[in-house]
Amino acid sequence: MSIKDIRFELTRLADRGVIAENRVIPLTMQTVLEAMQQGFHKAYYGGLLDKELDNVRGLDHDVKERALINMEAMIGDFERTRRAHKEVHTTSDFPLAVAYARQAATRPGYTYEESDLPSFATRRTAQDFKVLKGHRPGAIGHKFLPVRPESTNVQFTKFYVSEDGYSVANYELGIPFTWESWINDELGDLAAAAADMGNVARRTRAMVIVDAIFRGAFRIPLVDGEQGPTGPNLDAVATYMANQVTVDNRRVGRRVTELFVPIQWERLANRSMENETVIALGTGNGTPALVSNRNPVFNLAGVHVEDIIADILDEYPDRYAAKAISASDYIVMDGARKPVELATLRGYEGGPKTFTLLPDVVETDLEGSWNTHTIAMKVTDNVGAGLSDPYAVAIAQGN
Repeated sequence: MSIKDIRFELTRLADRGVIAENRVIPLTMQTVLEAMQQGFHKAYYGGLLDKELDNVRGLDHDVKERALINMEAMIGDFERTRRAHKEVHTTSDFPLAVAYARQAATRPGYTYEESDLPSFATRRTAQDFKVLKGHRPGAIGHKFLPVRPESTNVQFTKFYVSEDGYSVANYELGIPFTWESWINDELGDLAAAAADMGNVARRTRAMVIVDAIFRGAFRIPLVDGEQGPTGPNLDAVATYMANQVTVDNRRVGRRVTELFVPIQWERLANRSMENETVIALGTGNGTPALVSNRNPVFNLAGVHVEDIIADILDEYPDRYAAKAISASDYIVMDGARKPVELATLRGYEGGPKTFTLLPDVVETDLEGSWNTHTIAMKVTDNVGAGLSDPYAVAIAQGN
């Protein structure tokens, strides 16, 4: 549907006395902005939103109205859209479907198409933008409860608390809808741009997790790192992870269960771990020696393609220079420990929100805002991440 079509339908409603004539243009603009909101959310939630739309369409009117009231806290950013629909005596299934999608997205198993990293992160809700403390579990000085001999006082343990912290940050981007676009009837282009922003916003949460890992995890040096996740390199990585100690010499060994590799290393990583035995290539000089042909990294870990590693380095080329991180590096993790914590500001647990800007002039049908001739939609998300177990995640040198 074009802008002209929307305006024509609203003009017909005005002719029948359903709405006031002076509301045709404002409601047309709001419908345009709603189309952009829909484009964004469909791209952000993908199949999850399609499923929820089907569910909402199966509800009768009364049930839908009660559900909207119950879900108002999840869709405050759709208030203007809902008012516009009430003004023309219509309803929209979309806000309620978005509310259900946001609710579903708060579940621990929810993840995104581009990255599996969020499924290995615990969730936390922040009340403000202050530094979040205590995201790393404390460690006590005893490995077991000691026996208390009869008639003796209880022993007191030492308790180690991390002083590390991180905070939620505001990630935000807007799309302008210019007067020229209005005149040129470019609704399709704007909806496509909004959908692309949905993809960008979805990748942002995974980027925040990668950033936390790059900032807080140790980078494991490898003699032949440029060869990628070969069997010997993965064996060296697993050996490092299993033999870690704290600053006070406490053993904190971790397994390697997950590899997050750039697409260039995907096939090599799978080949390195797929066979139970290895075959020696070539011949050596001197006396033959008996060596095991067992593959020490057979079925070591699951492989996940994580091209956000390269993207974040392209976007922020100097941020990790001190650690010499490269686009060929890959992330290794003890996934069972969920070593990353992802925090969202209250109200953003299920995803970002969209906000719309209508003109602030009233003299003409549409000349945009007073200074820029523009209406707009913006997307805002408030997230942050930190390492809850820095021993369970590391960066393997890939160059």
